[in-house]
Amino acid sequence: MTLLLRDYHGHTFELTDAEDAGRRFDEQVETIMPHGGGGQTLTIGTHDQPALRIDIDADRAAVRWLPDGSYAVDREPDTPITVYESTESSDRSLAAHRPAGVGTA
Repeated sequence: MTLLLRDYHGHTFELTDAEDAGRRFDEQVETIMPHGGGGQTLTIGTHDQPALRIDIDADRAAVRWLPDGSYAVDREPDTPITVYESTESSDRSLAAHRPAGVGTA
């Protein structure tokens, strides 16, 4: 089974190993989005079934396991994360109580 990383443009990157996944992830989160920040939605999964959704911006992330809708970490309310979900939508603010701090996502 080959895992794929998808960015908000719908670009798909085949992940060959953990090092490749880390490199691709870093490339994506360093990209400046149209709203002037780096916030975007990434998914990881197979060709037809994303399993992990990562909404990341400004050193924070909301990591969601899609099969059951659970989040990696549930934090106290904070400032919402602003992300681009797709090229067909504008930026979106995510609920303030979901972001996970750096190192906890």
